Amino acid sequence: MAESAARRRFKSMKAMLLTRDRLERTLNTLMPPLVVDEMRHTSLSGMMPSHRYLRATVLQADLVGFTALASERPPSEVFSIIGELFGHFDDLTDVYDIYKVETVGDAYIAGQAETPLTRKNSPLDVVRLGLDMVAEVLDWSRENGEKLTCRVGVHIGECVGGIVGSEMQRYHLFGKLISEVEILEATAPSSRVQVSGPLKEVVEGEQRNSSQVSRRGLEFEARRLAVLSTSKGETHSCEMVGGPTFLATYKH
Repeated sequence: MAESAARRRFKSMKAMLLTRDRLERTLNTLMPPLVVDEMRHTSLSGMMPSHRYLRATVLQADLVGFTALASERPPSEVFSIIGELFGHFDDLTDVYDIYKVETVGDAYIAGQAETPLTRKNSPLDVVRLGLDMVAEVLDWSRENGEKLTCRVGVHIGECVGGIVGSEMQRYHLFGKLISEVEILEATAPSSRVQVSGPLKEVVEGEQRNSSQVSRRGLEFEARRLAVLSTSKGETHSCEMVGGPTFLATYKH
């Protein structure tokens, strides 16, 4: 009798721990882990955490050709494709310790900044993430006989982060930086990573001072455009994103 009761308690405790671990993992995908830690020390009646970041590097990636593909495939296949590709992107953010901010349709937004957004803050690694995303989509398309590509925009600057609402909570970033990143992504050539001038300068400085000999360095090609144009014909002045822009590549 006692043994049976002990076995039931053990199973109940094991189930509770598994549930807690699952909830913890889910929470850490919705918010930066350091923000989760901060919330643990906030009273239920207290204000939700919010933060100002002075040096955030934010990336936005978009799947080029996905809208056309989605219009020709059944919903189950569409979600399978985007789930597989975004799953690869998730793996890459883990490699570089970059926070996945959110996905909006077929756009994927991620970044680094001061704590508590991320523990490390490397603009160089955020650009590397963008280049690896482009390569990942090209490899996937070749393997699957598809025509999807990826374009990426990356920028650096100030923004604020915080939790909005009381239901379906997630940690979001806000500010002019976010809209400027969207312009850089929308005007990037297919299969390329477009970065702002201010970000290029920061990355080049980081490379000069970096001790990471195991990862490839980057180089930049000036676009020399008077205006930036999207695939839909919309135009934006370069001044809107901090001046002339550049295309990043790995050094050969």
